[in-house]
Amino acid sequence: MEKILFISHELFLDETRKEGGVRVCTLEFIDLLQTRFEVILFRVKYHHTLLKRIRMKLGLNIYDDYRVEDYRQELDRVLLENNIRFVFINMTNAMRFASVIKNGEDTQGKVMDTEGRTSARKVILCSHGNETGDFLHETVRFGDQAGPLKRALSSYALGSLLKAESSLRLRGIDMVLCVSPVEEQIENWLGARHTFMVPRTIPFSPLAFEPILNRVGFFGDLSHWPNKSGILRLCEALLKQGGYANPDHGGPSIELRLVGGPEEQGRAIAAQYSFVKYLGFLPTAALEKEVAGWSFFLNPVFYYSRGVSTKLAKALAWGLPVISTIPGNRGYRWSAGAILNAAGPEQMARLIIEKAGDRDAIAEAHSNSIKIAQSAPGLPRIMDELYPLLEEL
Repeated sequence: MEKILFISHELFLDETRKEGGVRVCTLEFIDLLQTRFEVILFRVKYHHTLLKRIRMKLGLNIYDDYRVEDYRQELDRVLLENNIRFVFINMTNAMRFASVIKNGEDTQGKVMDTEGRTSARKVILCSHGNETGDFLHETVRFGDQAGPLKRALSSYALGSLLKAESSLRLRGIDMVLCVSPVEEQIENWLGARHTFMVPRTIPFSPLAFEPILNRVGFFGDLSHWPNKSGILRLCEALLKQGGYANPDHGGPSIELRLVGGPEEQGRAIAAQYSFVKYLGFLPTAALEKEVAGWSFFLNPVFYYSRGVSTKLAKALAWGLPVISTIPGNRGYRWSAGAILNAAGPEQMARLIIEKAGDRDAIAEAHSNSIKIAQSAPGLPRIMDELYPLLEEL
């Protein structure tokens, strides 16, 4: 089996750490590659200097999280000893490793191919999403929460990030593996030579589903801006439409249950809205028992942010009924079934009020989630599509 190299920060390879979107995508990239290759992991870590800390504090760290020259000698050794043709770099902030790989001291980026011919080594970026996109939201959408100096520095950093992203793709990256169609088009716009979208897999493992009427829920990182913003906007919409636990109002008694951390964020949301029940972080067994009682899993993603909603895959794998959005569904591919999609928080609130107390609607959505999970492509099928493109690089 041919050997390839996978360069990643050591944190994202540590399966003992709490599950997060970055680690989920990292391990899925590795699992995909292992269907056709022997994957050699090359662990790296951020460098920490006083200047770096100052730049980070000011928001001026422009893809300089790693001191790539420190790894040159070891990289050259691993590449030569294993005759590596393909090097995969995990996440866009590690793109600068491409310059070391392409300009090896002994190999000048050359390698022997499977037919004994000398060819150029290829570098593939495993993108988890365009970093500039999230920074743009922090600067514009949520920029009013920062002071004037921070906003000015952010505007400078945004331009520098965008310039660096395009330059690094044009000079050192042969292909970008993307996580959604939106990201693929952004990569094309930035100048990527070749792109391929890797859809999220949905390993079907249905729960014993016993829904409690009008109980809906969400699990995820409550400090992540797309999640936090989505939950707060949905809560406001529910409050305005009367879909909450208020016996004097006469509307349905919707209960919104939140799972995840940090605890400070969850408790604050629950204190603000009487219909929210915060459950904290739950281990897997307790989480599965909890979500099996939800009428609907909610995916309140109301704008396009970096990457994909990895928690949607878990909800679909469990067969949970889902209310989502078009931006929330990006990065998935299936051939059967459909998801209830809301155009915004107001429509999601209406769907919850209308559907969460209707057993027929819940059963239909449950059936659709099962169809989606069973029709989504698996890793071998995805690799069958990707491998010929790698060989053509």
